[in-house]
Amino acid sequence: MNITNLQLHIKQYRSKYEQGKGQLALLKSQRKEKKAQLDQLISDLQDWELVKVLFAETSEFAREQLKKKIENTVTAALQSIIDDSDLKFKVEIDRKANQPVAEWKIISRYGDEYVAESPENARGGGISDIVSIALRLASLELARPQNEGILTADEPGKHVSAEYAPNLAAFLKEYSEKTRRQSIMITHNRDLAESANKRYEVGRDSEGNSGVKEL
Repeated sequence: MNITNLQLHIKQYRSKYEQGKGQLALLKSQRKEKKAQLDQLISDLQDWELVKVLFAETSEFAREQLKKKIENTVTAALQSIIDDSDLKFKVEIDRKANQPVAEWKIISRYGDEYVAESPENARGGGISDIVSIALRLASLELARPQNEGILTADEPGKHVSAEYAPNLAAFLKEYSEKTRRQSIMITHNRDLAESANKRYEVGRDSEGNSGVKEL
């Protein structure tokens, strides 16, 4: 094999290596994205199950009152953040194995028709994420004895579209002000960060040392 052929083979192998390297980077990125989606679904499920337990452990009268309060709370959040007065949140209670079971439904209007869907299958904009946040806030305020601690949120609304992020920031700020409950958020979203009274940035310097600075 002469030098020219050898150089050609090296070039071909280098090209295959770069292609494989690019494919590996893409797969790693996709795996990271899917893991983030899975973590969010698990978080949503935990929030939803917590509220379902409240329904299961209350009397029929108290359950109906709780149902209305949660429907009103989540509906108000959806309408405020998505900016759609026709959007509604409904709780459907059924009985399975002689136990009350709650299912969530998003009611959307399409022309003259109203369509009921589960939050995870409802239209875009991060509906499922908004429902999860609103349910968490509702359960926090409706719990008895009431928990007067701070609200902590790790990347709230990270799947809410950029279009609705400012509305989400305004909603969370208004919630904190009305309830007089201190809120601590960890976020990469500029709108959410700028809505805070105090902001801190965690980063690393050129030498790799972590630090915190007030913005």
